[in-house]
Amino acid sequence: MRHHVQPATSADVAYLAARLEDGPVSLDWPEKDPGRRLLEACAFSTQIWAARRLSDGATSALWGVTPRLDNPDVGYVWMLTTPSFDDDPRELSLLCRLVLGEMLDQFPRLEQQIDARHDRALNLLRGLGFIIGKARRDLDSSATLHRVWLDSAKLRNSPSDPGGTLLH
Repeated sequence: MRHHVQPATSADVAYLAARLEDGPVSLDWPEKDPGRRLLEACAFSTQIWAARRLSDGATSALWGVTPRLDNPDVGYVWMLTTPSFDDDPRELSLLCRLVLGEMLDQFPRLEQQIDARHDRALNLLRGLGFIIGKARRDLDSSATLHRVWLDSAKLRNSPSDPGGTLLH
């Protein structure tokens, strides 16, 4: 592996927040700048993990989970990656399994809403064992979203690669 995962530090968050300012991610929530959105997500998260490159220690991904207000057994998972995983999606998948396993120790179920246009994210989540719900139009915007969810038993019983072994 070219990365290792550890609990995130403020330096990890600041590094990726600065990188967000140059990207097109502000298009999906135009009323807030991306760096501020990331800081808000971190403020409400009970867990935040960072993937750092072994070669230079640069932060390549962040994962976090926030509790659902109306159901403490459900966590909303979020993830932010850099292009460093573009050439090695298998490594990203393995790192996600490690992080999701930690999150599922706290929350029996993880959920999120994913834009239907984000095929890459949906394929990653499907490969991790998430159930992908039917696409529905969001009432607050023009976006079409899939509700995705993963129960703790599903990750623990899915192989880590096509020929695979179990992480838990």
